[in-house]
Amino acid sequence: MPNVYEECPIDTLLSIKSLFTFFRRALPSDFHFGGESHDFTEVVCVIGGRVGITADKNIYVLSAGQLIVHAPDEFHAIWSDNEAAEIVIFSFRADAFPPLEKNVFTLNSKQIAEVCNLYKRAGEVFTLSDISVTGIRPHKGAEAAVVIKQLEILLLDILAAETALIPHYSSQSAENYVRIVNAMEEALGGPLNIDRLAAKCNLSVSAVEKTVHRYMGCGAIAYFNNLRMKRAAELLEAGSSVKQTALALGFSCQNYFSSAFKKWAKRSPSSYRRQE
Repeated sequence: MPNVYEECPIDTLLSIKSLFTFFRRALPSDFHFGGESHDFTEVVCVIGGRVGITADKNIYVLSAGQLIVHAPDEFHAIWSDNEAAEIVIFSFRADAFPPLEKNVFTLNSKQIAEVCNLYKRAGEVFTLSDISVTGIRPHKGAEAAVVIKQLEILLLDILAAETALIPHYSSQSAENYVRIVNAMEEALGGPLNIDRLAAKCNLSVSAVEKTVHRYMGCGAIAYFNNLRMKRAAELLEAGSSVKQTALALGFSCQNYFSSAFKKWAKRSPSSYRRQE
């Protein structure tokens, strides 16, 4: 008998496949984490107090009840904004994560309570070592699946909200940081030294180094070189040859580029190339 029913295909927008971290922390007023980037998604929810956050070249000040989503490979740092704070952080790898037009959200009271409840339940069904999720507790597989589904629903509910926070440059130092990163992005097609970077930004060398270290936790040229390698990875993934990528980023020697890229990515540039 022929099928008389119509079929409605549904593409799941968010499907969490693995967890990396799930933790809650009280931060002292002088807390500062210099920053990192990784190839999975991280979510930071402020439960109390206020924190400053670097997200690539944007700087935000988040208060209690606000949340930020760091996309894979986005550099991020966090510090207490002159007062003690409390945060919940969880990170995961997901299929079909929706592209983000905005990444900072204000939660309602129900959503804040749900974040805290999910953290509590995660501790009951997963084995946690400091900040890391190391496994599922014995006989808790079904409950773990429920926690993950509830986390997916909560995130989709938050992502569907219309509220978003505009980057907040709360000081001259923060404005200088944005100027420095913009200058770096404009110079990705070739090498750059600290004197030239400082001149492009109309700042002293010491001001450039101090600003970048405050918001990125590393030296200015080290961060610039990281930006060049990230751009190289994007070009390679889009199908550019190793030679084309090296030339686009101002490397006159392809072997030197390949060596620098492998040191950064722990993989050869050819392994990043899109397969035709």
